Amino acid sequence: MPLPVSDTAPVERRLLRDVVYNRLYEGILDGTLEPGETLLDEKLTAWLGVSRTPIREALMKLADIGLVEMAPNRYTRVAPIDLKAIDEAIYTTGLLHEHAARANVPELENAVVTRLDKAQKEVKKAAKARDLPALGRAFNDFFLELTRAGGNDVLASVSDGLSPQLLRYISVWETPFGIDDLPGALAGILAAAKDRDGQKAGDLVKDLYAGTLTQFLEDYRRRDADITKTPVF
Repeated sequence: MPLPVSDTAPVERRLLRDVVYNRLYEGILDGTLEPGETLLDEKLTAWLGVSRTPIREALMKLADIGLVEMAPNRYTRVAPIDLKAIDEAIYTTGLLHEHAARANVPELENAVVTRLDKAQKEVKKAAKARDLPALGRAFNDFFLELTRAGGNDVLASVSDGLSPQLLRYISVWETPFGIDDLPGALAGILAAAKDRDGQKAGDLVKDLYAGTLTQFLEDYRRRDADITKTPVF
């Protein structure tokens, strides 16, 4: 879709690159900036009200996580939806979240449970409103809390790095996780977390992602024979 001509909230001077990065990141995930859309410096500067330098810095950072594609002297564009990359990211993310639940839930601090409860409520609210970008953010927040809770920086970093693909998946597809069932699924995981039952929480996360992967393969991958021949896992 065409870029907005101007932004009603001018970018603050402090942490300019990070603010620009966040604006562009959200714009890609909520569909303001569509897959494959060309990103022109002059239009981005007009939209965000900043100079070219923080925009280029933000675009390079977005390119590092696969949301933007840059070809010198040719184009800078929003990365097209890559079904294979999303497929792999969803499967890998499910494994990481399952491990985090099994390893971290038995020792969760009360403050973490409180944040999980808040994220689950946001998932329920977004699902009811059919707000896919908000649903993606709340879903992502829920599981990032789990992955960060154990103090495993590698696990948290890898999970965070896969978040853009997970968020694109939720934002783009109309029924990726079974939206109406998702709040209940997270409520079950939350209940297990409150009981500090890591085994049950892990089993529920595994069930959640197993269904998601199956649905993704059935609905959006075109060549099942190829998947059978060379499975992601």
